[in-house]
Amino acid sequence: MTETALAPLEDWLKKAVASLEASERKRLLRDIGRELRKRNQRRIARQIAPDGTPWEPRKRTAAGKIRKRVKMLQGMREIRRLALAATPGDVEIGYSGRTGRLAEVHHLGEVDAVAKDGPRVKYPARELLGWAVDDIAYVRERLMQAVGPK
Repeated sequence: MTETALAPLEDWLKKAVASLEASERKRLLRDIGRELRKRNQRRIARQIAPDGTPWEPRKRTAAGKIRKRVKMLQGMREIRRLALAATPGDVEIGYSGRTGRLAEVHHLGEVDAVAKDGPRVKYPARELLGWAVDDIAYVRERLMQAVGPK
């Protein structure tokens, strides 16, 4: 953790969350994970990186046209592909299998084949998942609600 003015509060918050029962922590983390997944899905739909910058648009063809006018990476925001796993200790949101490989290529901006045995293309980096400033504020607020007076 980086040193911030809120570091003492965050240390206290870690201890307070650790004092919750395992089932309560798992439920809390699952709820937080669901909300963060929704937030990331909305960003993917808007084609915006977690830091608020827009994704690089599709390349134009030689004729100057854009291949398709539909939004990029629509399938990446589907719940069946954007997996959520919660335990009493952590929560993970991400992709797996072939979808995970495709997400990695687009997230990091790697080179990949367009189709099987097709041409290889360098894709621009388009961050799919990440932490926005308001996501961090949401998590802090949600943790404070969970350990605060009831």
